[in-house]
Amino acid sequence: MKKFLSVLMATAMVAGLAACGGSKPNASSGAASNGGGSASSDPVKMSVFAGSIPKNTPTGIGMEFFVKELNEKSGGSIQATAYFDTELGDATSMVQGLQQGTVDIGVSGDSYYAGLVPDIQVYELPFMFSNVEEARAAVDGPTKDVIFEKLAEKGIVGLCFWENGMRQLSNNVRPVKTPDDLKGVKMRTLPATVQVEAWKALGALPTSIDASELYTALQVGTVNAQENPLAEIVFRKFSEVQDYVTLTNHVYTPFLLSISQKTVDKLSDEQMQIVRDAAVAAQKVQRDAATEADAAAKQQLLDEGVEIEENPEIEKFQALTEPVYSIFTEQCGDELIKMIKG
Repeated sequence: MKKFLSVLMATAMVAGLAACGGSKPNASSGAASNGGGSASSDPVKMSVFAGSIPKNTPTGIGMEFFVKELNEKSGGSIQATAYFDTELGDATSMVQGLQQGTVDIGVSGDSYYAGLVPDIQVYELPFMFSNVEEARAAVDGPTKDVIFEKLAEKGIVGLCFWENGMRQLSNNVRPVKTPDDLKGVKMRTLPATVQVEAWKALGALPTSIDASELYTALQVGTVNAQENPLAEIVFRKFSEVQDYVTLTNHVYTPFLLSISQKTVDKLSDEQMQIVRDAAVAAQKVQRDAATEADAAAKQQLLDEGVEIEENPEIEKFQALTEPVYSIFTEQCGDELIKMIKG
């Protein structure tokens, strides 16, 4: 009985001491400043959202690695949770959420940011890059700093570029070898003016549909064609509703990983550096996974009976899409193009 009373008294003393210390402010409410102030003892809770992207993709692999890095390297001062495949909305609402601070960190195709910073479309100009290596060097180079500066003015802080890769054309109407084969084909394209006009120039009838709705749209005939990297075509099972693939390599799509400025304002300098380091480490993981997935996807499509055109008349596609560069340069100038082309 005496032992029980001693434990009870000790517990009461601990509780009293804790009460004398006062309650700690919640870090996620902004108690920790980005100016180097000390962070609250309470962890900052972060939503890390992949928009419409499924978990079983290279970006899903990168995202899970990123979240693990945040949680482990912060020693628990950051508690990040990953969300995939429209769990918090689609990619468009994700970008809005980043501005508003309702989403902490997000990743999606850069076209979804084009409404805020049109300059970001430079990376997706038709036939801008000859290969993935060339594209990666560009999005990691000086143009990134220009775009991130403009993005920051909109309340979103760029971290780094991941990737969706080189895009290919698929459809369920006919084999496509020349632009003439695209005439009248209803096609889903990225939600950016340059992309829409490029496919119009090639004779298609383009429309913008969120990636989360694309399979159904192809299945019911709302659209008959789409364009994505081979790995994405496999991951999203488009081969079930698409009979033909053409290896056009027409556009490289970066995925932009970014953080809300409102979230940055809740972090100490040390926490923000952890976020930046984790983003770059996850970039390598994501890109390596993307490379491996793309290499395996072509054979899988062949095994599934998809007819692949490996040698389309690319010069004809290039000639017809070249004029859409003026849409970009009239709005954004040609400085970024010159920086990329050297």
